[in-house]
Amino acid sequence: MKNISDHDLSQMDEVWQANLSEPTVRSLLTRTLDELRVARDRLNQNPDNSSRPPGSMPPWQSGDAKAKPDNAAAGESPIAPVAQVAKRAGRPVGAPGHGRSQKLTPTKFVYKHPDACAGCLQPFTAQAQGQAWTAWDTLELCSSRQGATCPQQLGLHLEVTRTYLILRTCACKHTTRAVAERAQDDSLWEGVHITEQRLLGPRLAATVVYLSLRMRLPRRKVQELLLELFGLEISTALIDQTIKQTARSVEPLWADLVRQLQEAVLAHADETSWPERQLRLWLWVFCCSHTVLYVIGMRTKEMVDSVLGAAFLGIFMTDGYQAYRSTVNRLRCWAHLKRKLRGVAESTNTQAARGGQAMLELFASLMQGVFEARAQFKAMPAATQQEPPALPAVTHAKQVEELKALCENYRHAKHEALRAIAREFLNDWQVIMRVLGDPMLPLTHNAAERQLRHWVIARRISYGTRTLVGSNSVALLASVIDTCWLRGASATDLLARAISAARLGLAAPGLPPIAPHLLGRNGALMGV
Repeated sequence: MKNISDHDLSQMDEVWQANLSEPTVRSLLTRTLDELRVARDRLNQNPDNSSRPPGSMPPWQSGDAKAKPDNAAAGESPIAPVAQVAKRAGRPVGAPGHGRSQKLTPTKFVYKHPDACAGCLQPFTAQAQGQAWTAWDTLELCSSRQGATCPQQLGLHLEVTRTYLILRTCACKHTTRAVAERAQDDSLWEGVHITEQRLLGPRLAATVVYLSLRMRLPRRKVQELLLELFGLEISTALIDQTIKQTARSVEPLWADLVRQLQEAVLAHADETSWPERQLRLWLWVFCCSHTVLYVIGMRTKEMVDSVLGAAFLGIFMTDGYQAYRSTVNRLRCWAHLKRKLRGVAESTNTQAARGGQAMLELFASLMQGVFEARAQFKAMPAATQQEPPALPAVTHAKQVEELKALCENYRHAKHEALRAIAREFLNDWQVIMRVLGDPMLPLTHNAAERQLRHWVIARRISYGTRTLVGSNSVALLASVIDTCWLRGASATDLLARAISAARLGLAAPGLPPIAPHLLGRNGALMGV
């Protein structure tokens, strides 16, 4: 049931009430009391009992309460309160704005009528009097293949739909306005409002998001491209709002991304620095053969636990960062270890260089043994009963013993780098050597590094993000876009459907299906 608007309330005087029946008055009183309770609860919110930041309090109340940040539970959205900045980004509140100067010519008209009277709740008849009380234009990116109103027009073009909201008068003399659908405000998405009354349609909004994130175009470049291709003038503020509104629209997909990642046979992880104004945060990536998940937060063990948790039972491929070591079923990236050994072997310290070179040669021979075993496994006919080839753990057992002996010998070396790499091997010996018993396991976590490379370039262009909402918008949209890319699905199509559903208050669409060849052990390890 819709809330009573200011327009409705202004008509509910004593004369109007006198003509209502007792059941109708009681129903109206119940609705009014419910709305009054909600309004009082909202009025009484402060940083001690809600997610409101201290800066939202009036000056005479700002010192009475302090914000208490809440930690997000595992599997939920990655949004978490952080320290507030001194100055609000963007246009100051109260500063004069600028309206649209470009006039649009509508090509399609839509009329929205109220279903029932807001006063007596009686449905309107077809003969009820009505007139338009407001309207707005929506621009949508269309083509002849998408059922455009001009199918003879080839290629992409913009269509302008003008939506009229109709006002009707009931037999009880109460006038009711049709209103645009609007999602409830979320304190975690401060300033991000979702409503169908938007200038950019779902597909055009999805295209703007794709250009900004996947194509790494700055806001100004997206603005220039739309003006060059379609003659459309929009502001960079509208582009920024569209990105954040789209991120909030796809937030319901977060739980599915976490669940499908936790069910993967093999997952990779990596992290890179990500500035958020004065904060130095980290962009984490967790990926498998069919799902990518990004989170922006601190560089702590809790970030890993909040994403994977105890539900993840697969194999976890990482580098040597200690935050990953709590995971039992783990693999180590051999490329990182090989680079460290090469660095020691190229040392100007003769003794350290000699020890590093010896360890590097043994380690390279073990890596070659893994490649040879893989080639033999792939050459075996699948239907024969031929004995599988010997594993590298057996064929290269002597090299394994020699490498371990060198690590034991250098664990107390005076040279810092040689001592550190020897201890790193010994501390993670079983994890590092696990691939010798199963050569089809990956040797590196290049899958995670490849996913991060795109966003490292984006970070250099944009210098990170400025707000909490901006950081979580990047993480959510990057997760959805890259997951669609892995599954061979259209990211803009999913984003457009998510935007359309959110604006109408409907459930978000599901993620694209996972192809069978990406599931299971063989699919998870393929090409990694």
